[in-house]
Amino acid sequence: MRNRQPFELFYPLNVWNAFLAAFSIAGTVTLLPEFISTISKHGLNASYCKRYDFTRGAKGFWGWMFIVSKLFEMGDTVFLVLRKRPLMFLHWYHHVLTVVYAFYSYPTTPGFNRWGVNLNFFVHAFMYSYYFIRSLKIRLPGAIAKFITTLQILQFAISLVVLLHLGVLIFIRKVECDFDTNIFLLAIFMEGTYLILFINFFLRSYVIGGGKSKYRTERSTKKQH
Repeated sequence: MRNRQPFELFYPLNVWNAFLAAFSIAGTVTLLPEFISTISKHGLNASYCKRYDFTRGAKGFWGWMFIVSKLFEMGDTVFLVLRKRPLMFLHWYHHVLTVVYAFYSYPTTPGFNRWGVNLNFFVHAFMYSYYFIRSLKIRLPGAIAKFITTLQILQFAISLVVLLHLGVLIFIRKVECDFDTNIFLLAIFMEGTYLILFINFFLRSYVIGGGKSKYRTERSTKKQH
């Protein structure tokens, strides 16, 4: 295994990235109206406090598909290994912890999962579309990779702010929410560590010392959940 040549996997990788891009776009288009409607009808705080209809009908189906997709996205790791690409701690940590959180939180589905699912679908729509174009060996400006990494950082930052404010609503203002303490604490830990790791990745790849040489030329970005 160590001495063999890396697999090219040109066509399988194209299909893989195209499928995940289309899936993420479909998830965004399907769930975004409910997200906007919930904020419009019930207010911003309620959108991460209450579940409402998020787990029912087509929305519930796509919520479950989102959970399953986190397991499916572990296939990213298979492509990295077969193509002999570096397997960073950030990559496998992010994928494994996301799978754990997704399946652990699904039976309860607290209100704040609405934000996590919508943000993740939205960011992945851009991310996998970018990976699809790159897998076709089409060169893109390095700024696009930096933009996608920035989107990922914003996703985790927004999620963390939402969770912290939810903590204020629950523990200080004593607001009744669809809430589970253990899931909440795991979400805080997950989003906090993701934010730290992705900021570190961004700084080391694009900023410190002008960025790593491989990112100066390719400006490749880290894959997410």
